[in-house]
Amino acid sequence: MGIDPEYFLDEMSQDELVAIYKANYKAKHEANKSSWEQTRLICYYNFISQNGTEKIKKPSDIFSLEWDKQKVKTKIMTSDEAKKELKIN
Repeated sequence: MGIDPEYFLDEMSQDELVAIYKANYKAKHEANKSSWEQTRLICYYNFISQNGTEKIKKPSDIFSLEWDKQKVKTKIMTSDEAKKELKIN
């Protein structure tokens, strides 16, 4: 992680250690995610260059990744529900 051993052993607080660990974990996770996205995109372009786009319309059609499933759920409200939510008579 690039931390001076003397500082790490003698001066670093536990809060600093936790913050550094979380930042390091997040950076590695983002790099891994980027690598998988790149792999999927290469597969997609390779597939459509040989087979066309009839079967596969987007890169996520080739294989799904963990973060593809994280979608925001939306609910369409009726006008009565909206008034009730906003407490309008």
